[in-house]
Amino acid sequence: MKLRATALAAMLAAIAAPAQAGDFTSLLENTGPGPDLKWGTADDTDAIGPGVDGILGTADDTTVKVSGANQPAGDKLYLQTNNVVASGSNANVPLSIDYSATEWRTAAIGGTVPRGTPTASGTLSLIDYHVTTGITLGSDTIGDAYDFVFRDSRDNSLVFGTRFVLGQSPSYADDAELNFMYRYGFVEGDKVFDVKAAWLFYGDFDLRMYNASRSDVRSLTGTPLLDLNAVAFQADVNLSEGNPFSGMYLLKTDATDYKWMADAIGYYQAGEEGQALLYSSIGGFAPTVAAVPEPSEYAMFLAGLGLIGAVVRRRLRA
Repeated sequence: MKLRATALAAMLAAIAAPAQAGDFTSLLENTGPGPDLKWGTADDTDAIGPGVDGILGTADDTTVKVSGANQPAGDKLYLQTNNVVASGSNANVPLSIDYSATEWRTAAIGGTVPRGTPTASGTLSLIDYHVTTGITLGSDTIGDAYDFVFRDSRDNSLVFGTRFVLGQSPSYADDAELNFMYRYGFVEGDKVFDVKAAWLFYGDFDLRMYNASRSDVRSLTGTPLLDLNAVAFQADVNLSEGNPFSGMYLLKTDATDYKWMADAIGYYQAGEEGQALLYSSIGGFAPTVAAVPEPSEYAMFLAGLGLIGAVVRRRLRA
C-alpha cells in the first residue's frame, strides 16, 4: 500500500522533534497458559478482544496482536530515539541507542496515567550483529538484512533487533514489498520466552511497525492465531512505491543468552498489489537460556582456586 507523502513527512519530522511515544509492549496482554500453567493445552487463554471494559487500547485488552498508530503521539509501540552512535565502518550498525519511554494509554477504566507521561529511559548497547547481504525473494535479490542483539541498560534485558534495507545496490531489485517480517525461536524445551515489541527511527528511511503479533500470520486480513514460537511484524517496506525502504523493529526478551539459529528470521510478500505470494528465511540470532555449569565443572573451578591459593601462600613464605 502506497504511503501518502504527507504521512511520510510527518513521520520523518518526528525523528528530530521530541514527541510522545510508547514503550516495549507485551504481545500477550492478559493471555496465559491457563490454570494448569502449561502452554499448548486446552485451557490456554489466547482470546483477542477489548477486555471487560469494551474499549480497545486500555489495560485489560486480551490480545496476541498489538497495533500501533500513524503518529508517534498515539503509537504505543514507538520508542522515542534520543541519540544514536553508529559504527564508523557501517552506518547501518548502531553501537548504542539512547531512548525514552512514555505511557501510551489514554486515561480510562483502571486509572491509567495520561498518555505521554515519561516512565523510563535507557540505552541499547550493541552486543553482537550479523549482516546477510543479498537476501532473495523468489528469483530476485532484493536487499540486506541486519540482525542485532542489544543489552538494555534499563533492566539488563536482551533485545533482538531486525532491520531490512531494500534496493540499495544497483544489482538489487527495487520492487519487492515486505508486508511481514518474522522472528522465530521463542520456545526452547519447556521455556516460553517473554516478548515485548517496539520500533524506533534509526534513519530517515525507516517505516513504522504497523503491528506486532505472537503469531506466524501470512494474511493481511483476519485474526492472527497464537504461535508462541514466532513473532510477526507487519509493515509495508517497499522502495518502488515510494515507501520507506527499511525499518528497525525490536523485541525485548527475558532470555539470559542468545544463539545462532537457522531460519530465525523470515520475510513475506503478501501480494497486496497483486504481486506473487513469496516467503523466504535466513539464519539469525535467537533467545536461549545460559548453560548452567555441571557439578564437575564447579569442582574443577574450586580446585583451580585452591591451587592458585597454594601458590600465593608459598610465595608469601619465600
